[in-house]
Amino acid sequence: MRRKIWLLLLFIIPLFLSSCTEEDGKWEPMKWRSEVKKSSDGYYQVSPNGGTFVFQCKNYSLFWPIEVKESEEGGIEKSFRSEYNNSKITSIKSDWLTAKCEGSMLTVTIQPTTSKCCRFFKLSIEAGDVGDDFCFKQSY
Repeated sequence: MRRKIWLLLLFIIPLFLSSCTEEDGKWEPMKWRSEVKKSSDGYYQVSPNGGTFVFQCKNYSLFWPIEVKESEEGGIEKSFRSEYNNSKITSIKSDWLTAKCEGSMLTVTIQPTTSKCCRFFKLSIEAGDVGDDFCFKQSY
């Protein structure tokens, strides 16, 4: 009886080990299409008049906004998180930014500024176990 248990374990253990591969945990990075391009400093540039930016995800059709961090140059960073309420999270709003996800489209709207310093925004998006960040800089 003891020998049968050992033989059974010898056959079962390799099955468990082979089913847990590194490939199971790898998600392809999000790929985006947009008419706006990042500047050399890594930010999407926003005019003092604000603006609307549209991005299309080429490889995921369902994603949601997680967090917005915003600050003025030399100021305190504020954080705004999405609230989970058992339904799809499709939008997020901060003091100066609104982001909305519809299908594979992400629309980001930034309000105008009259401040005499730059504003910085970081929008975090997630799709399952993969995520991406959009960084904006609004000049004055």
